[in-house]
Amino acid sequence: MASKTESLRAAKRRAREVEREQRLASRQRRRAERKEYRRFTATSRARRLTWTAGIGGIVAVAVTTVVLTTSPLLSLETIRVEGVERLGSDEVIAELQDFAGVPLARIQTSEVVDAVSNIALIQSVDTDLQLPNTLVVRVTERTPIGVVRGGAGFEVVDRAAVVLWESETRPAEFPLIMVPASTESRGFEEIGRALAVIPPDLLRDIDRVTASSADTVAFSVRGSDHRVLWGSSENSVAKARVLPAALDAAGTASPQLIDLSSPDTVVVRDVTSPLPVPPALEEPENVEGDTP
Repeated sequence: MASKTESLRAAKRRAREVEREQRLASRQRRRAERKEYRRFTATSRARRLTWTAGIGGIVAVAVTTVVLTTSPLLSLETIRVEGVERLGSDEVIAELQDFAGVPLARIQTSEVVDAVSNIALIQSVDTDLQLPNTLVVRVTERTPIGVVRGGAGFEVVDRAAVVLWESETRPAEFPLIMVPASTESRGFEEIGRALAVIPPDLLRDIDRVTASSADTVAFSVRGSDHRVLWGSSENSVAKARVLPAALDAAGTASPQLIDLSSPDTVVVRDVTSPLPVPPALEEPENVEGDTP
């Protein structure tokens, strides 16, 4: 009886062990199958992840673009103008009022340039967008070099012959240019190159400027009878550098001609003095044997 009971128990233990082994084998088989499945589907899963990431990126860009170009929170509210001296910021801002309320992302530099193109003093424009609602406009102004006579009296021009503004009376801070303001005029071109490098404090001392050719730029000096022969526009920077010392050397006693044609050799002489004439060559003495 006892032997039968032990045999029965032993059989049950073996049955449980067999069952455990079967369950363990089943788990190992399923684990191996899943591993093989992941190995065989790795490429397709990577492809799906790439597509998902790409589509997600496109959607994100689209949403960002829509927000930037339509959201009132990122629309223009403030315009800041930099780089102006003679020009007033209010004048520039007034020309840009059509951009008020426009999303910053839709404002192009070329459109800003077109909007201010009728302001003669502006030579070039650059822009910078600052979130959430500010447009910075950086202006480079044209540099006036002198005045010419015009229909309304006098026209202030730059070296490109652009009329910057008009005045019924002659502006005191600029010389009067005695040749027509034209980019096709070689004389005006040379005058422009010369005056462009003269400092403003010296420019206001120049009264009238003329040039009968590219090499004969000359001007008179305010408050004196001195005349300055500039010559061509070559070496204009060096000429502008020695001009103050040459004017001091001319003094105030009598009208002087200051010749800056060669800035390394400045000549200052009385206007009424004739140019030096070289002495006549002496006739060579007849040497015996020469034919008379």
